[in-house]
Amino acid sequence: MKTKLSTQLNAVVWIVAGILTLQPLFSGLPVENFVTTIVATLFWMAVYYLFNTYIASEFLLKKKLPVFFGISVVITLILPFIGYLLLFLVKSLFGESLSDLFNLYSISMHLSGFKALALAGVYGSFFRLICEYFKES
Repeated sequence: MKTKLSTQLNAVVWIVAGILTLQPLFSGLPVENFVTTIVATLFWMAVYYLFNTYIASEFLLKKKLPVFFGISVVITLILPFIGYLLLFLVKSLFGESLSDLFNLYSISMHLSGFKALALAGVYGSFFRLICEYFKES
């Protein structure tokens, strides 16, 4: 049951990610938007699988809740900066100056990334809990 459910959940996650990634391509937006969407989606998926495979297994399932929440908050506070750094590097490949892009980085931008990565962490942890619940039943 766990393998089938896990496969189905992963398939749904990848299908949704694929649809969201292809959306700028069909909207007639520039190629730059498509590439930045790919980078953002892959980064989001990396955080999802970090929580799904490691953090939930090591801390949440072993009922180390204070450590789980502490690590989760620290990770989701640090990773938006790294994610936006990757997006800035992609934008620099399309001719924008990095000095101008770093001037655009703000607290509201960081909090936006924090919310997106926190959502990825919640989904990853929740899907791991679902799989473990059905594995035991």
